[in-house]
Amino acid sequence: MSRRNAQLPWGNRSNSSIYGGSGRGGMGRGIMLGAIVLATLVVGYFLFTRACSGAECDKFYCATDASYATPEGYERVTKIYAYNQEKGAVPGGSNVQVQLKLEEATTDGRNLGFFRYVAESKTWEPVTPAVLDAQGQQVSATLTTAPELLTVLRRLSPAGHVVAYLPHDGRLHADATGKVTIVHTRDFKPNSDGGLTGEPAAIKPDGSFAWYPTIWVDGSEKGLIPLVSGILQNTTTRSTHVQQILKKAQDLQLAGVDVAYMDLPLAERTSFTLFVAELASGLHAQGKKLTLTLPAPLRLPDRIDEGAYDWAELGKSADVLQIWPFRDQSTYRRDMPEILTALTAKVEPTKLVLTVSPYAVEKSNDGIATMSIVQAMIIATKLSVRAGADNRLTTNTNVSVVATNLDREENRSGIAWSPDTASVYFTYQQNGGRTMWIENVFSIGFKLELIPRFKLGGVAVEDASDSALLGNIWPALLPFINSGQPVLMQPNPADLTPTWEVSKGSKEGGSRGVLTWITPAEPGTYTVSITVSDGVARFQNDIPLTVQPKASPTAVATPTAAR
Repeated sequence: MSRRNAQLPWGNRSNSSIYGGSGRGGMGRGIMLGAIVLATLVVGYFLFTRACSGAECDKFYCATDASYATPEGYERVTKIYAYNQEKGAVPGGSNVQVQLKLEEATTDGRNLGFFRYVAESKTWEPVTPAVLDAQGQQVSATLTTAPELLTVLRRLSPAGHVVAYLPHDGRLHADATGKVTIVHTRDFKPNSDGGLTGEPAAIKPDGSFAWYPTIWVDGSEKGLIPLVSGILQNTTTRSTHVQQILKKAQDLQLAGVDVAYMDLPLAERTSFTLFVAELASGLHAQGKKLTLTLPAPLRLPDRIDEGAYDWAELGKSADVLQIWPFRDQSTYRRDMPEILTALTAKVEPTKLVLTVSPYAVEKSNDGIATMSIVQAMIIATKLSVRAGADNRLTTNTNVSVVATNLDREENRSGIAWSPDTASVYFTYQQNGGRTMWIENVFSIGFKLELIPRFKLGGVAVEDASDSALLGNIWPALLPFINSGQPVLMQPNPADLTPTWEVSKGSKEGGSRGVLTWITPAEPGTYTVSITVSDGVARFQNDIPLTVQPKASPTAVATPTAAR
């Protein structure tokens, strides 16, 4: 190139300058240089703002290079996004659909949530749970407000999901506060027109957990299963049911919904799968989640029987699949590993959540039933008395007071630890033989070990309420939640032995379920009490007994000699 053509951007130094003569050339060049600098700044600002929007600033939120400290116990999985001011203010009552790209793709949708940055306190506050897309590339949610700065964090719980089921009017157990990540309240059930009956629980999520109310169906309410079957079998009513659920979720501004359609007949396998696929698609389009509560499959001699539930297909649609408790404790430790082996071969293990229960389980010829630990221990502490032939209790007499359902002299087991089932149990007679298994911190620990073994997505608690009737299993859950590993312990055998007290008199024996009470010398009403334990809590029952004086020997008249 010749020197003549090697011009500076604002021209050469000749009189042909665009600013006129040579006397003004220096000023012209200065003005032109300023214009170039200004243009460069404008272009730089434009490029910066475009970069802040990830090259597309037509969305509500634009990516930035901002950096704020991530709260302890969380990891940031997206960039920090700023609200796009070009969108203007969000009208009151409107929702904002947000989709943010993950910094690294993942298949793990556990414990993801949107957080907003509060400049005044320099902290991140939770906004709503995040829904991971099927490709694992981005997360979405529906926001009711538009925070200035937004990001997505994952809660680093070694246990994964910690799900709490509550009755409609239940209150969360104190030990569960701050530990649970999802709460389900049993609030709704379907009605004949495809709508929902029920009201949302009076629960106010504080941002530390996601609240997904449950639509609950099981065979305990007569006519409900046939009603649901009728809804699912017809394409029109099935879609109507989906739309009604979506409307309820939108009206109540829910972050997600839990569906627990238990006890469905095998004939509904396909229709239920189609229902879940349609519902999941609708909820995900709203930035909401779908969780399913499903009965555990059954282990048969030749296969694992899923019944009406196609786990492989359901796992493609739902975000979380919660395995309802497998009730038969006599086969739990044999069957559940095989069931989980089958399920984890079909469903991403991190989507599967194992449910444990605070309820005792009784097995008899009538089937399997659940009850609270208080109800179970009322059975265990039942007392009776073996009195004399005339059924009278008298002073200074040996009386047998019997724990009717713990009497080892009658071949009852008493309260004991079973290594085969890894639980505390007792056997008794009532319309045939019955076995009662007590769920407590010991048995729960041995169930929790299945979660890391099969790399499951977390744990759920069948009833996480603070009911005084339930045993406290949280001392077993808390170490697992904190570490991801269960604590395996057995009760002290001495703690399972019944103890007795008498208000007066003396006593002998009692460890095998039968106490010998030596009644007092004075007549009156006295109390005999038994205390039993499952190795954790203690339960007492009293029986008042009236002691009567011994009958005096009947006087024999001496005949008088005739005079």
